[in-house]
Amino acid sequence: MKKNNSDVSGIVLLSKQAGLTSFSSLSGVKRALGTTKVGHTGTLDSFADGLLVVLVGRLTHLVPHITNFDKTYIALIEFGSETDTLDPTGQIIKKGKIPSKEEVESVLPEFLGEIEQVPPAYSALHVDGKRASDIVREGKSVDLKARKITISSIKLLDFCEKYARIEVSCSKGTYIRSLARDIAEKCSTVAHLKELRRTRVGPFKLEDAVSDEAQISSHLIDMNQEVASLCGMDSFVLSSRYIPDFTNGRPLRSKMFVQDFTSSGEKSEVAVFYPSGQFGGVIVRKPFKGKVSLSYGFVIPYSGNAEKSCDLKIYTWEQIAGGKFSEEFKKAGVSLTIGSFDGSHLGHRALFEAVLSQKKKGFVPGVLTFTRSLRGYKNPESYEGDVVSLSQKIENLRNSGFEFAIIVDFSSEFAKIVGSDFLSMLADKCNLKYLAEGSDFHCGYKGLVGMKEIKQIAAGLDFTLDTIDAVIFEGERVSSSRIRHCVLQKNFDLVQKMLLKPFELDCTGFFWQREGERVISAVKKGEQLLPPDGTYQTRVSFYNFSQKSGEAQKTSAAADCTLENGNLRLTFSDNLISGFVRSIQFF
Repeated sequence: MKKNNSDVSGIVLLSKQAGLTSFSSLSGVKRALGTTKVGHTGTLDSFADGLLVVLVGRLTHLVPHITNFDKTYIALIEFGSETDTLDPTGQIIKKGKIPSKEEVESVLPEFLGEIEQVPPAYSALHVDGKRASDIVREGKSVDLKARKITISSIKLLDFCEKYARIEVSCSKGTYIRSLARDIAEKCSTVAHLKELRRTRVGPFKLEDAVSDEAQISSHLIDMNQEVASLCGMDSFVLSSRYIPDFTNGRPLRSKMFVQDFTSSGEKSEVAVFYPSGQFGGVIVRKPFKGKVSLSYGFVIPYSGNAEKSCDLKIYTWEQIAGGKFSEEFKKAGVSLTIGSFDGSHLGHRALFEAVLSQKKKGFVPGVLTFTRSLRGYKNPESYEGDVVSLSQKIENLRNSGFEFAIIVDFSSEFAKIVGSDFLSMLADKCNLKYLAEGSDFHCGYKGLVGMKEIKQIAAGLDFTLDTIDAVIFEGERVSSSRIRHCVLQKNFDLVQKMLLKPFELDCTGFFWQREGERVISAVKKGEQLLPPDGTYQTRVSFYNFSQKSGEAQKTSAAADCTLENGNLRLTFSDNLISGFVRSIQFF
């Protein structure tokens, strides 16, 4: 047997076999990975088979996230006999008629939506400190109260003689054994569950699971930002200089991270990643006396490995000031543009093309931008919201071909920096060789340094300043303000022409609730702009994880999106796609 490997962490999608308990099924995972620290996320009865999502090592802390996922089952119901356990392991206690296929089909819709369900007497639920099943085995009776559950879909797959095969998608806490009992009762008869297979847990699917112990090690899923998104969590990157503070449990501050997320007033958990991409743990943000407090969930120590190669390296202003910029980039010299870049519209692209064209001279192209639009910092009460989220902005920069981005969390201290000192810092710390800006660009304390002054500063600091003309579209200058105005006027066609893509609401971190087979709802989070209240035609993108490819797969579906006071309600023409809502495009 392997030594206990305390360092291994990850997710295993395990195909449990019928006849084994969920606990005993973990033995193969323990042997394959050489660890005893494993946890599953929702028990399957011994007679059942299907998907077990197994968390290994430090990731066992995430069990509550996975446990809360909706699940899908395929169940075989045997009508005409009921057992004391409501499954094939029990003794027959009642007999009844065999219903017709039409009878079964007619009662299934009655179970859709939120319903009340009485759990089986033979269950692991505790009554007065003891398992209900243990009390029943002692010859005593138990009185289990009905609980609210949600069934988002239920359909009859097959019917033959006394057997009905159904597919059910349901919330946490649903007992399929009880569902079989209740379906039979609606048909004026009795039944028990003959077979049960779990095919889905949230975004994870049985088709991606492994059963062979030899395959487990090679199919261990690392925790990354896409998987964190699938688990319904925001993801944020820790600044390099604050790694010791984080790993030693020092007080959490927003400046320790690339993103500023303390503006959210909702209690939520955030997945933390080191600059190398290594998962660092979870922190909790929650409202406290009108502000947002941050506290530790758990921390995974930094491995100290070299940073993984990345097509877009991200720096904070504190890292630049502290001399943490890439020596390789600094040696080559950098080309740069500075701005909020809210939306990556046609005007921005003209600046981007100018900066990227300097690669032929050997300069490394980059952008200095802000966690949100400067207008949002300066006029928070009247500001409508950003065109894009920070993660969308970073993705836009990555797709544009930049090699680094400096993300500034605008603060009162940063605002006090004099323009000449700001540019001198970039020249000194990054070896700035080329700067492209619009004619109305200004920087520094109170924006006192404009292009005229920057031209003089550029000559003294030996970098080239290039003035890029504004882009005019349909008679007006393209700007983020104009795009915001068009969104608020519901002119999504013009928005798409200026952005070269539809307006897209980033739904990362939204907590969606099912309201039926085709409807989900959530409360909007974040600083992004929201169109006026009303109903819109949209296209919704989903995340699903595929272990075969090792990546999150993206699917999409058309939906009507109703907005009302920051609440979103999505109604789909077809059944819901499984997975997490990634974004909503407005047309």
